[in-house]
This record gives sequence, structure tokens and C-alpha cells, in this order.
Amino acid sequence: MRADFKKRPNEVSAPADEGLRADYAALGVPWSAWSEVAREVQRDLQRKRYARWSGADALEFPEGPSAEDLVTVLLFGGVEQVRTHLLRRASLAAGSLEALWCRWLAGEPLEPEALRAFAGAPERLAEPLYTPGIEEVLPLFFVEPDPVRAGQALEVAAARLGASRAQPLLDFLRALLGLWRQDASSEEVGARFDALVAAASPADVTDLIAPAYLYGRYIEALPPHTLMERVGSGLERIAVPARVADVQPVMDALSALEALTALGLGLRVEQRPGDVLLSAQAPEAGGGDEFL
Repeated sequence: MRADFKKRPNEVSAPADEGLRADYAALGVPWSAWSEVAREVQRDLQRKRYARWSGADALEFPEGPSAEDLVTVLLFGGVEQVRTHLLRRASLAAGSLEALWCRWLAGEPLEPEALRAFAGAPERLAEPLYTPGIEEVLPLFFVEPDPVRAGQALEVAAARLGASRAQPLLDFLRALLGLWRQDASSEEVGARFDALVAAASPADVTDLIAPAYLYGRYIEALPPHTLMERVGSGLERIAVPARVADVQPVMDALSALEALTALGLGLRVEQRPGDVLLSAQAPEAGGGDEFL
């Protein structure tokens, strides 16, 4: 078993139970929802699901895949299958920020002025019911190198958001502001971008579009689909599971099992709230399933 663990990847599937996720995290078990997402997308691409979009898909979603699905497929190399869907969604959402992003992702040019029009004044970010969300609009203040305006927007947004899951976005934008002010290097901006990507969840995949646009505008000029595939590559690296042998608590438990079984007795497993107790004990007649 020990030799097997040294080569076996720690294939932790996506547990539906939040408690299990917390347990995995406490053990140091590497798990990322992106591993499951990447596998699903690759299966869909192989059977050309998005290229055909027929049957149950077309009946349930006659207007085509959601924006979240399209961006997710882009991350993992499906640009040819989703380009038509992106342009269709842009037409359906004409005049919206979503339409601009869809056209850009499909390969059409996107002028910074068009995005800036959706940003408004920095002080508006302080409004309690400001819509669309702050995290969606804040990057739009950075589409042109205007340190004063961008700095004001960042200050207002940081005060509203506080310590939250938006911290990686704030750190990335702060590094970009430092680049303009010559207080930060392009390498630092790139590192903050990678950290932002690493913190993203599949449910918030569309929040990666604007940061990817900014990365392409100021750090590495690449076509939109290539930028998104770069993001996808980063997510896939996160999703690669470590070997079981790399998770020390698991190996500690294995060592304890080895010591107990070496006594030549039965192994008793008692489950308690939040705990499992292993002990060596002579088997009892009719002891039940707790004896292994």
C-alpha cells in the first residue's frame, strides 16, 4: 500500500458535502473544482456538443449556452466550437457590457472607450445598490492608463469590499496601478494575475474576462482566446492532484495502521463526532462491521 501511494495521484472528486471539502482542506489534500470542470469540457469538446448544440441542449436552452459555459469552454481550448454562440449571445444582449465581452472573446476588436463608458464616476462605486456589481465594473476604470481616476475607484471599492474574496482582484489592480506609477514591475503584475486566477471558482468564471483583457492590454498582447487559454492552463496546473504520499496526515494514519496491525490483533474502528478512533483489539464473536 505504501509503495502504491507513492505513485498514485490523489484523485479527490468534487464532494457535494461542504463538510468534506473542509476536511480535505484541513488535511492538506489538494482539491480543485477545476479538475472536474476541465474533464467535463474535454468530453463535451470531443463529442462536439457546442458545435452541434442539438437535442436536449437545444430544447432546454434554445438561445444557446450561457455566458458562463461559453467562457469555461474557451478556457480549455474550445474557441472554434463557441465562436458562433458568442456572437449570437452578443446580438441578444446588444448594448450591454456582456455583449462587448462576447464580441471581444469571439475575436472582434474592442476599444477601451467602449468599456470606459460602462464605468461611470469612481464615487458611484460607493452607492449601496450600485449595479452591476463592483467586481464587474472596477476593472473598467483600468482600461486606459489614468492613475488618478483608477486610484480613486480602487480606494472607493476597497472601502466597500473590505477583506473579502475580492482581495485577489484588488491586489492585481493595485499592482497594475503600481506599474503605471513605476512602483511595480510587469513580473509583479503577472504574479498577481496568476494569484487572481488561482483563487477563481467555476461559478465566477466570467469575472476572469476583464482581468484577462487588462493582462493582454498591458502585459502580454495576445488574441482573446489565447489569453483565456493561458488562464485555463493555469487552472489546470492547480487542478493536477498531488500524490497521496505527499499528504502527510494520510501517511501518518497509514503508519499508525501498520503499527496496529503488527500486533496481530483485530482493528477496531470507532467513529465519533468529528473524530475516528483506531485501536487494536482481539475480535469478539458477533462483533459486527466495526471489526476489520
